[in-house]
Amino acid sequence: MTVLADALVVAGGIFLGRVLARVVVRRKRKSVAVGPASPGPSDRFEGWPARLGDVLVRRVERDEAWLAGGLLFAEESPVAALFVAPEGVGERAVYVRPGFVVWLSAAPGALTPPLREPPSSLEVDGTRFDRSRRLPVRVQAMGTGAPAVGDRAVLGEYTARAGVDRLVVVAGADALWVGRGAVLSDGEYEVLPGGSATLDVPRST
Repeated sequence: MTVLADALVVAGGIFLGRVLARVVVRRKRKSVAVGPASPGPSDRFEGWPARLGDVLVRRVERDEAWLAGGLLFAEESPVAALFVAPEGVGERAVYVRPGFVVWLSAAPGALTPPLREPPSSLEVDGTRFDRSRRLPVRVQAMGTGAPAVGDRAVLGEYTARAGVDRLVVVAGADALWVGRGAVLSDGEYEVLPGGSATLDVPRST
């Protein structure tokens, strides 16, 4: 009887193991057939160097900017953002898009408003700039302290013919914003995450 009982236990274990193995295989096949889940809203900004609420720190200067508010620029989807920092000397701003960061200071006297179209080239304080990018965009205000340029704008990025200077021009339906600064490489800055804030947070009221 003992031998028979042992045989039944072994046979039952083999049968149960085969059943479990089949369940695992079916689940794996199902997961492969279904594929990965569609990306959530926050996945749209994967690869962006910074977002609303972060603190961006320049490593050498130890200067920092709290990205408390700004403007989100979009075509079919977000293409760039201009963040403003309320605590800086003058008006400090950070312009970002995937793989690209420009540390800016507002230059309100650089161009004379109104301006509906960023020119192909311009001169500011004796420095010649050529336009490297032009985008008609929708504009959404985020956070606090965002410039009031209107809900439509033409966005212009400029590069100095000599040197590393950059210029960002936002020719908005209601106002003009101009900032001058320099591109930061990956090693020149770090980002302290601001928690759950995301780029598509509307301006607080």
